[in-house]
Amino acid sequence: MSPRDVHVDKPEVQISVRRVGVTSIRVPIQFIFFEEQPAIVVPTFDVYVNLPAYQKGIHPSRSYEATVEIVSQHAEKLNRLEDLCADIAREQLERHDYATEAEVVAAADVVYARKTPESDMRTYESCTMKARAIASRGKKGKISFRQWIGVTVGGITACPCAQEMLRDQVEKKLKTELQLDESRIQHLVDTLPIGSHMQRSYGSVMVETPEDFYLDAIQLVGLVEQAMSASSYELLKRPDEATVVQTALNNPKFVEDAIRQMVKNVVEAYPDLPDSMELHFIQRNEECIHRHDLVAEETITMGEARRQINENHSP
Repeated sequence: MSPRDVHVDKPEVQISVRRVGVTSIRVPIQFIFFEEQPAIVVPTFDVYVNLPAYQKGIHPSRSYEATVEIVSQHAEKLNRLEDLCADIAREQLERHDYATEAEVVAAADVVYARKTPESDMRTYESCTMKARAIASRGKKGKISFRQWIGVTVGGITACPCAQEMLRDQVEKKLKTELQLDESRIQHLVDTLPIGSHMQRSYGSVMVETPEDFYLDAIQLVGLVEQAMSASSYELLKRPDEATVVQTALNNPKFVEDAIRQMVKNVVEAYPDLPDSMELHFIQRNEECIHRHDLVAEETITMGEARRQINENHSP
């Protein structure tokens, strides 16, 4: 006689739970689509389903089995990570017939090649590629999907506030100690680099995409990097290092500046993305002169982002 399945018992406290699941499932994928070519990755999956009030618990082994089986079916095929998440979410609803919603979140480190800015040497950089999918079961059993693709990328920001204070000190010294006239002073401070404190920065973006909408994650990497003061590199020769620092100092940004620029970059890069699509942004700057960090975050639809940009930048 088989033991009783405790999961289907009625709970003592009958309250529905929005998300219950299994996290940190690591399954190797032979190919994932990145930079218009295949890349080998080992993503981590978090899978969830909702739990009705009348049931004591989910069947967690089903969550794990469904994830592994779907990934295995996609082995040696060229996959998009967000499509893979959607397939896993669908299978979660098949295995958990009591659930009406399933969510799958995936993250994987991806390595790509690039050239250093001055020496033109090959260097290998990494970013975190992310995907998310939500499958919902309607009243007639039809399953609908929402899916997102995104990246987290490291870079550099230079503090505008510290730079402005140093600029003011330089102007005063040039005037009092060298007794230069105003035009000469202005020319020097506009020409010579004015220092500031640097921050190691991490920009993240998640873009909701409709079915059959192609979005290569490598393009998102560029959009995030362009929102910061400068890109960072694993390899830098001395001329490269000078260029990176000078680039950052010429483009100082607050954490708020970076996230606003990210929103603008995504809106301009995807004019065909529907207004209803959801965008999520996070910018985190690791301070070097403080013991705390700075964070900015925004969740907005493509339509609302377009509206704000058009209204606030109209002549």
